[in-house]
Amino acid sequence: MLRLSWLISMGISLFGVMIIQHFFTVKPDDVAEAGNLGALGMALTAPFILLSLFITYRFFVESSRHARDQMMRLIYLVFGVALLVVMIYFAIDFKNEVYASLGGNTKTQGSQIYGFPVLNEYTNHVFINFYTFGVVHLISGIAGALVGLFKSTTSESAETSE
Repeated sequence: MLRLSWLISMGISLFGVMIIQHFFTVKPDDVAEAGNLGALGMALTAPFILLSLFITYRFFVESSRHARDQMMRLIYLVFGVALLVVMIYFAIDFKNEVYASLGGNTKTQGSQIYGFPVLNEYTNHVFINFYTFGVVHLISGIAGALVGLFKSTTSESAETSE
Protein backbone atom coordinates (compact mmCIF):
# COMPACT_ATOMS: atom_id res chain seq x y z
CA MET A 1 0.00 0.00 0.00
CA LEU A 2 2.89 2.36 0.76
CA ARG A 3 4.35 1.75 -2.69
CA LEU A 4 1.04 2.59 -4.35
CA SER A 5 0.64 5.80 -2.36
CA TRP A 6 4.24 6.71 -3.21
CA LEU A 7 3.67 6.16 -6.93
CA ILE A 8 0.41 8.11 -6.92
CA SER A 9 1.94 11.04 -5.02
CA MET A 10 4.95 11.09 -7.35
CA GLY A 11 2.65 11.11 -10.38
CA ILE A 12 0.44 13.91 -9.09
CA SER A 13 3.33 16.13 -8.00
CA LEU A 14 5.28 15.48 -11.22
CA PHE A 15 2.19 16.40 -13.22
CA GLY A 16 1.96 19.64 -11.23
CA VAL A 17 5.61 20.44 -11.86
CA MET A 18 5.18 19.80 -15.57
CA ILE A 19 2.13 22.10 -15.61
CA ILE A 20 4.18 24.84 -13.97
CA GLN A 21 7.05 24.30 -16.38
CA HIS A 22 4.98 24.35 -19.56
CA PHE A 23 1.60 25.95 -19.07
CA PHE A 24 2.30 28.63 -16.50
CA THR A 25 5.33 30.00 -18.32
CA VAL A 26 3.34 32.14 -20.73
CA LYS A 27 4.73 34.65 -23.16
CA PRO A 28 6.22 37.40 -20.98
CA ASP A 29 5.38 40.12 -23.49
CA ASP A 30 1.67 39.59 -22.83
CA VAL A 31 1.64 39.49 -19.02
CA ALA A 32 4.94 40.88 -17.72
CA GLU A 33 3.21 43.80 -16.07
CA ALA A 34 0.32 41.76 -14.65
CA GLY A 35 2.45 39.51 -12.43
CA ASN A 36 3.89 36.02 -12.52
CA LEU A 37 1.33 33.38 -13.41
CA GLY A 38 3.87 30.66 -12.60
CA ALA A 39 3.66 31.67 -8.94
CA LEU A 40 -0.01 30.67 -8.98
CA GLY A 41 0.92 27.20 -10.22
CA MET A 42 3.63 26.91 -7.58
CA ALA A 43 1.20 27.84 -4.83
CA LEU A 44 -1.31 25.25 -6.04
CA THR A 45 1.17 22.38 -6.36
CA ALA A 46 3.34 23.09 -3.30
CA PRO A 47 1.18 21.03 -0.89
CA PHE A 48 1.27 18.06 -3.25
CA ILE A 49 5.03 18.31 -3.67
CA LEU A 50 5.56 18.51 0.10
CA LEU A 51 3.30 15.49 0.62
CA SER A 52 5.16 13.63 -2.09
CA LEU A 53 8.50 14.42 -0.44
CA PHE A 54 7.22 13.07 2.88
CA ILE A 55 5.86 9.90 1.27
CA THR A 56 9.15 9.41 -0.63
CA TYR A 57 11.07 9.73 2.63
CA ARG A 58 8.76 7.30 4.39
CA PHE A 59 8.85 4.81 1.52
CA PHE A 60 12.64 4.67 1.53
CA VAL A 61 12.83 4.46 5.32
CA GLU A 62 10.59 1.41 5.24
CA SER A 63 12.25 -0.13 2.16
CA SER A 64 15.72 0.26 3.60
CA ARG A 65 14.63 -0.90 7.02
CA HIS A 66 13.02 -4.06 5.71
CA ALA A 67 15.67 -4.94 3.13
CA ARG A 68 16.87 -8.46 3.85
CA ASP A 69 20.57 -7.95 3.34
CA GLN A 70 23.06 -5.16 3.82
CA MET A 71 23.97 -5.21 0.12
CA MET A 72 20.49 -4.04 -0.92
CA ARG A 73 20.69 -1.16 1.53
CA LEU A 74 24.04 -0.11 0.10
CA ILE A 75 22.68 -0.35 -3.44
CA TYR A 76 19.92 2.11 -2.46
CA LEU A 77 22.49 4.57 -1.20
CA VAL A 78 25.08 4.21 -3.97
CA PHE A 79 22.50 4.31 -6.76
CA GLY A 80 20.73 7.25 -5.11
CA VAL A 81 23.91 9.30 -4.71
CA ALA A 82 25.02 8.53 -8.29
CA LEU A 83 21.62 9.51 -9.65
CA LEU A 84 21.68 12.67 -7.52
CA VAL A 85 25.02 13.72 -9.00
CA VAL A 86 23.72 13.15 -12.53
CA MET A 87 20.51 15.10 -11.86
CA ILE A 88 22.42 18.02 -10.34
CA TYR A 89 24.69 18.11 -13.38
CA PHE A 90 21.71 18.21 -15.76
CA ALA A 91 19.91 20.83 -13.63
CA ILE A 92 22.94 23.13 -13.73
CA ASP A 93 23.37 22.56 -17.46
CA PHE A 94 19.68 23.36 -18.05
CA LYS A 95 19.94 26.56 -15.98
CA ASN A 96 23.03 27.67 -17.90
CA GLU A 97 21.28 27.02 -21.24
CA VAL A 98 18.26 29.09 -20.24
CA TYR A 99 20.37 32.00 -19.02
CA ALA A 100 22.56 31.83 -22.12
CA SER A 101 19.48 32.00 -24.36
CA LEU A 102 18.35 35.11 -22.45
CA GLY A 103 21.74 36.81 -22.73
CA GLY A 104 22.61 36.45 -19.05
CA ASN A 105 20.97 36.43 -15.65
CA THR A 106 18.98 39.19 -13.91
CA LYS A 107 22.17 41.08 -12.96
CA THR A 108 23.78 41.02 -16.43
CA GLN A 109 23.25 44.30 -18.23
CA GLY A 110 21.90 43.82 -21.71
CA SER A 111 20.14 40.54 -20.96
CA GLN A 112 16.42 40.18 -21.62
CA ILE A 113 15.77 39.76 -17.90
CA TYR A 114 18.03 42.53 -16.54
CA GLY A 115 16.38 44.09 -13.51
CA PHE A 116 13.68 41.42 -13.22
CA PRO A 117 13.24 39.51 -9.98
CA VAL A 118 15.07 36.17 -9.88
CA LEU A 119 11.78 34.28 -10.25
CA ASN A 120 9.97 35.68 -13.29
CA GLU A 121 8.06 34.54 -16.40
CA TYR A 122 11.27 33.88 -18.26
CA THR A 123 12.88 31.79 -15.53
CA ASN A 124 10.06 29.86 -13.83
CA HIS A 125 11.21 26.71 -15.54
CA VAL A 126 14.78 27.16 -14.27
CA PHE A 127 13.66 26.66 -10.68
CA ILE A 128 10.68 24.35 -11.10
CA ASN A 129 11.42 21.62 -13.64
CA PHE A 130 11.91 17.89 -13.92
CA TYR A 131 15.53 18.09 -12.74
CA THR A 132 14.81 20.03 -9.56
CA PHE A 133 11.85 17.73 -8.91
CA GLY A 134 14.20 14.76 -9.23
CA VAL A 135 16.91 16.35 -7.07
CA VAL A 136 14.63 17.12 -4.12
CA HIS A 137 13.00 13.68 -4.29
CA LEU A 138 16.39 11.98 -4.50
CA ILE A 139 17.57 13.90 -1.44
CA SER A 140 14.40 12.85 0.37
CA GLY A 141 14.90 9.23 -0.71
CA ILE A 142 18.57 9.14 0.28
CA ALA A 143 17.76 10.66 3.67
CA GLY A 144 15.04 8.05 4.14
CA ALA A 145 17.39 5.23 3.14
CA LEU A 146 20.01 6.46 5.63
CA VAL A 147 17.47 6.71 8.44
CA GLY A 148 16.14 3.26 7.56
CA LEU A 149 19.66 1.87 7.56
CA PHE A 150 20.35 3.19 11.05
CA LYS A 151 16.88 2.35 12.34
CA SER A 152 17.26 -1.25 11.27
CA THR A 153 20.66 -1.67 12.92
CA THR A 154 19.45 -0.19 16.20
CA SER A 155 16.26 -2.26 16.22
CA GLU A 156 18.19 -5.45 15.31
CA SER A 157 20.75 -4.85 18.05
CA ALA A 158 17.93 -4.31 20.56
CA GLU A 159 16.32 -7.59 19.47
CA THR A 160 19.58 -9.58 19.80
CA SER A 161 20.30 -8.18 23.26
CA GLU A 162 16.94 -9.43 24.60
